[in-house]
Amino acid sequence: MKYTYFLLFTLVLNASQAQTFNEQFTPLREKLEKWDPIRGAWLALSMIALSEHKAIPDRTFPEDFTPYEMLTMVPMSDRRDMQEMIHQNRLPSGNFANSQWTLIDVLFAHSLCNQIVGRSFGDPHLKSFDEATYSFQTVGEFVLSKSEKSQFEVQTRQQPQSDNFSLNAAVAMNVAGDRVCYYASTKPDNLNSNLRLNGMPVQLQGRTYFLPNGGVIRFEGRNYTVAWPTGEMVIFDVRSSSEFGFVNTTVHVFACDAGSFQGLLGNANGIADDDFQGRNMDRQRPTYMAFSTFGNSSLQQASNLAEKEYLAFLAKDFAEDWRVTPQTTLFDYAPGTSTEYYTDRRFPKVHLTVADMNQTQRDNARARCQAMGISADEMGGCIFDQGYLNIGPNQVPVPSKPIPTQTVLGTINKPALHTNQFVFPEENLAPSGASNPLPIQQQKPSMNREENPSNSKPDTEPSRFNSTPENPVSRPATHVPSVHVNPVNPVRPASPAPVPSKPAHTPVPSSPTVKPSIPSVKSGKG
Repeated sequence: MKYTYFLLFTLVLNASQAQTFNEQFTPLREKLEKWDPIRGAWLALSMIALSEHKAIPDRTFPEDFTPYEMLTMVPMSDRRDMQEMIHQNRLPSGNFANSQWTLIDVLFAHSLCNQIVGRSFGDPHLKSFDEATYSFQTVGEFVLSKSEKSQFEVQTRQQPQSDNFSLNAAVAMNVAGDRVCYYASTKPDNLNSNLRLNGMPVQLQGRTYFLPNGGVIRFEGRNYTVAWPTGEMVIFDVRSSSEFGFVNTTVHVFACDAGSFQGLLGNANGIADDDFQGRNMDRQRPTYMAFSTFGNSSLQQASNLAEKEYLAFLAKDFAEDWRVTPQTTLFDYAPGTSTEYYTDRRFPKVHLTVADMNQTQRDNARARCQAMGISADEMGGCIFDQGYLNIGPNQVPVPSKPIPTQTVLGTINKPALHTNQFVFPEENLAPSGASNPLPIQQQKPSMNREENPSNSKPDTEPSRFNSTPENPVSRPATHVPSVHVNPVNPVRPASPAPVPSKPAHTPVPSSPTVKPSIPSVKSGKG
C-alpha cells in the first residue's frame, strides 16, 4: 500500500512539474514563432521532443536543417535572451522539469559556441581535440569519442592490413538515440548497402537523409557527413577499392563542453598531456611526447626508442581502456561474430616509425605530400602513410553548415511536408518580399508523426519525388533487420548468414580509388 501511494505521488508530482515546464517554455515558443511562424514552431516542438528523448516532428519547410542548424539562423540577440530565460527557469538538480531544460540549455549553448576538431586518419594517426598527435596501430573496436552531456558517441573498428598496419574499416555512431554505422570493408551480411540505420540498410540518392531523432546524413563527393540535432558532427571520407575499404574520420564537438568527453580523442579540456590517462588513472605511463613524426618540431630530440616505447603503451594499455564490450558496442555483427572476433591484442608485431625509413623513402614521401598541399601539422602522418603504404592523404574540409550572416531563409507561403518521402513543393514558397499570410495556429501543419498519414503507407509504395534528371523517381530501400541487437536502438535479429572468415591481412593497393555505394532514398519517417 505504501508503494502504491508513493507511485501515485510520483506520477502526480511529475505531471505537475511537466505542466510547469510547458508553462515556462511558452515564452520561448512564442519568441521562436514570432521569428518565423513555420520554422520557429517546428524548432520549438523539436526542442521539446529532444528534451523528452522522442522523435522530432516532420519538417514543413524546404531546408534540411537539424534543430541546431535552424537555431543558428535565429538572431544572436534573440538566442541570448532565450538562453537567459532558460537559466532563470532551471530548477534544482533532480527535478523532472529541470531535466527537460538541461538538453535545451545545451542546444542553445552550442549555438553560441565554437567547434573543435579531432581526427583518426590513415593507418591510423589520431589528433585529439586538444591537438595531441599519435599513431595507434591496433586491431579491434574502440570508443573514439563519447559525451557525458548528450547522446553522442563514435566508435571505430580497426582491421589489419599487414602484420604492422591497421586501418579504420568501419565507424558506428549513437546520433541522439539513432544508431548509424558505415562498413567500408567487412559488412555484417550480404546486402549491398554499406550504410546502416538501427541495423537496417540505408542508401542515399543525392539528398539529405533525415534521422528520426533529429540528426541528418549528407553525402557529397566521397564524404559522408553525420550531423547531430545538438550540433556535433562526424565526417568520414570513404576510401575503397576491389581489395579493401577504409574511412578517415573527423569529429567536430564544442569547446563549451570542455572536459566532458571520453575516448581516444581525449577530454577536450585544452590540455594535451592528459589525453592519454585512460580510465585507469593509477596506471603508469611514459611521459607524453608529441613526437616529431607528427610535426612537433619542439620535440625532435625524442629518440626513436622512446617513441616506440610510447607506441607500445598506447597499443596495449591505453587501447585496452577504450575497447568496446559486447554491452557497449554500436556495431552490427554476423552470426558467430562479436567485438572479440575483431580483436587482436598481439597486433602489431613491430612498431614502425618514420625514423625506420631510409632517407630516400622519407624524401620521396615528403615531396609527394608537399605537392598535394598537406599542412605542416599533418605532414608527419602523410609521410608515414606514403612511405609505408602509399596511401594518399585526405584533408577533410570544414563542413558546410548554415551561417546566419550568409544564409537567407526564404518566406514560406504555406507549410508542406519535407521528409525522406516527400520533397517540399516549390509552389509553397512565397514570392520574394512576401510574408507568411497566416499564423502557425491557423495553418495547422501535420507536426505529429503518429497523425501523419504518409507514415502509415506501405513500404512498397514508390517515393513521390519530382522526376527530373537531377532528381529521378526512386523506390524506397528495403528494410532488412540487423544481426546484432543493440541497447541504443534494438532491432530484430536477421536470418542466419554465413560466418565470415577471420579478418585477414590485405595488401594495400598503390592508388586507392573511391567507389561508394550507389544511393537511393529509403522510405520512412523524416
